[in-house]
Amino acid sequence: MPAAWPPAPRRWSSDTLVTVALLGLCVGLGVVVTLARVAPRVAPPEALHPDLQVAIAGEVVRPGQYTLPWGARVGDLIDAAGGLTAAADAALVTPATPLTDGRSIIVPGTRAPEGELGRVDVNTASERLLTTLPGVGPVLAQRLIEGRPYHQLEDLLRVPGIGPVRLEALRPRVTL
Repeated sequence: MPAAWPPAPRRWSSDTLVTVALLGLCVGLGVVVTLARVAPRVAPPEALHPDLQVAIAGEVVRPGQYTLPWGARVGDLIDAAGGLTAAADAALVTPATPLTDGRSIIVPGTRAPEGELGRVDVNTASERLLTTLPGVGPVLAQRLIEGRPYHQLEDLLRVPGIGPVRLEALRPRVTL
């Protein structure tokens, strides 16, 4: 019997279809894995943090300018400067304060040469310490804290309750 032309389409069994589908999936996964291994890996950009140039003065063993790594704290600067002297008022120093490039730290003494209390850093002092300043009560101390940071003593004039007369009274007792 002669065969009919064109031949009748061949029907695929379900087993054959499953086998072909699985074979295609395996080949596809093999290609993806191979490309992932061969593709060049790009490292994420590295954050550049320059060293900090900072200065320290006051009651430390070796005052001066120091270069410290990014992320250094006031305590690291004090260590680099040889530590505090016996006359330093450690209660007025916050070692955990982060340093920024170009910052100057002044470590006050327990007594000024004239016998007065040491200077208070208005950028880092607590409310309790600020109330030791002449004419500064709890309300004004809180305003001083809320107005931070100060870059020069004249910036204190923008705090409500501090005028030119009070600023002049505070000038010998405060530092930045």
